[in-house]
Amino acid sequence: MKNYDAVIIGFGKGGKTLAGALAKAGKEVALIEKSSRMYGGTCINVGCIPSKSLVTSAEKAAEHNGENYDSKAERYRLAIEEKRRVTSFLRQKNYEKLNSLPNVTVIDGEGRFVSPKEIEIVSADGSSEVIRGEKIFINTGARPVIPSIKGVENNPKVYYSEDLMDEEKLPERLTIIGAGYIGMEFASMYNNFGSKVTVLQYETEFLPREDSDVSAAIMEIEEKRGVRFIFGAKTLEINGASVVYEKDGKIETLDGDAVLVATGRRPNTDFLQAEKAGVELEPRGAVRVDAQLRT
Repeated sequence: MKNYDAVIIGFGKGGKTLAGALAKAGKEVALIEKSSRMYGGTCINVGCIPSKSLVTSAEKAAEHNGENYDSKAERYRLAIEEKRRVTSFLRQKNYEKLNSLPNVTVIDGEGRFVSPKEIEIVSADGSSEVIRGEKIFINTGARPVIPSIKGVENNPKVYYSEDLMDEEKLPERLTIIGAGYIGMEFASMYNNFGSKVTVLQYETEFLPREDSDVSAAIMEIEEKRGVRFIFGAKTLEINGASVVYEKDGKIETLDGDAVLVATGRRPNTDFLQAEKAGVELEPRGAVRVDAQLRT
């Protein structure tokens, strides 16, 4: 069994920064990442950077809103290509930066606890190995919440933020379920690209965590740009890209070409077997910490 001073589960922003700092301090570090497409973590690959790349392209595309759909779709396809170029470049740079350090070992696979100081790494082919770490850091990130709505799973017309940003065809009509931060970013972005965007929100308030004057201003701006909002809408079912919802006791159907589910994110801790390390999890999967943020 190989022994390390530190084992870090997850190649995200926190994990890679910590791995580099510990390595430069002379520590032997193992960095575990289950997907070679996620070197660098959420921000670089499926979060901040790809979305901001597309936001920038969408703002430029909005200057050509008078064009026909085919022209808009081609601008969108080129924006997806540019997003892929940027993320691929940064992913490789992140990998090379850490892998070039003599005392950092990047291991592909999914890590789970065997004991407080032992981690089993399961590879994509099902093989596994166990390593030991004097200190082990959980940096497993989060993933989209899959709501219990009929027709969501295994539906090729239903997307989450991560996979919609890889879709090459611009949806003419995009329905977004959820008016939170991710939902609003994508509503603005796809509206600028030329999609007809409708946002369904179960709550009756818009961006309730923001000051009321701020949320009101954002909503006014987006409505003037053509984004449609339906509040108090409970989604009942999704048939292809058609969403069935209930509002004010009436059942309505909203047709579209794609559905983005933006109902929040949850921690990636299901596989960890955290209890074997004595680590407690919250009901939603987050690591339970004390007042000083210690596990």
